[in-house]
Amino acid sequence: MRSLVVCSVLLSILTLAASRNNNNTGLSTNKQTYLEVLRGRDGRDGAPGRDGVKGERGDKGEKGEKGETGPVGQAGPKSGGVVYTRWGRKSCPTGAELLYEGITGGEWHAHTGGGANYVCLPKVPQYMSTTVPDLYSHMYGTEYQVNNHIFSGKHDHNVPCAVCYTSTKSVKLMIPARTSCPSLWTIEYKGYLMAERHNHASNKVYECVDENPESIDGSEADTNGALLHFTRSTCNGLPCPPYVNNRAITCVVCTK
Repeated sequence: MRSLVVCSVLLSILTLAASRNNNNTGLSTNKQTYLEVLRGRDGRDGAPGRDGVKGERGDKGEKGEKGETGPVGQAGPKSGGVVYTRWGRKSCPTGAELLYEGITGGEWHAHTGGGANYVCLPKVPQYMSTTVPDLYSHMYGTEYQVNNHIFSGKHDHNVPCAVCYTSTKSVKLMIPARTSCPSLWTIEYKGYLMAERHNHASNKVYECVDENPESIDGSEADTNGALLHFTRSTCNGLPCPPYVNNRAITCVVCTK
C-alpha cells in the first residue's frame, strides 16, 4: 500500500514538471509525453487461505492387471506326523522311525474283567511307587495261539511289537479283510486280523499282526496270558462270495 502511494506522488510530480516544460518550450499539448515511471517492489505474500470444501468421491477405477507370481518361500518346519504300532515285529517299515521296541501285553485270556485291548509295553519299564495295589487288574505277556498254521514255528511264543512314527504322513488307517491300500495311500505293513479266542472270557480289540511275525527270544514256554488267535470269516451274515467261510481274515495298515 505504501509503495502505491509513493508511485502516485512521483507520477504527479513528473506530470507537473512535464507540463511546465511544455509551456516554456512552446510544445503542443497534444503531443504525447513519455514519462518514466519507477516500478516498486512486489507486495508481501498474504496469509494462506482456508481449506476448501472436500470434493466428491471419484468413481472406482478399473481392476489392474494381475501381478507376477512371487518366488517360492522357504519350507516351513516339519510338524504333525502319525504314530502306529506294528504288532508281531521288532522294527518299523522303511521310512518310519522306531520310537521303541516292545512286548505285547494284555489281560489273562480267562478273566472277565481287566483291559480289553492289547498294549505295546516297553522292554524296560519305569515305576513311580513301590506300594502294592489292593484292587487291580493284571498285565500279562501275549502268546501266538496258531498251532503253527500260517505262522510256522510261532505257536506259544510271545509277541513283540514296535511303535513307529512317520513325519511325512498325518493319518493312519487299518483296513480288515484287505491287503492293499486306497489310491495315494502308503502300505506300512499287511498281515492277519487277530484277537482273543471266541469262547474265552476276556474280549480283546482286533489288531493287525504282521504277515512275517517275529517272536521274543526264549519265550516258547506255554504260559498263556493274553493270546492272539486268527480271525475266521463266516457266511452267517457275511456275503459269501466274496467272503469265504472259515478263511483267515487279512488286514493292512495304511498311511497318508
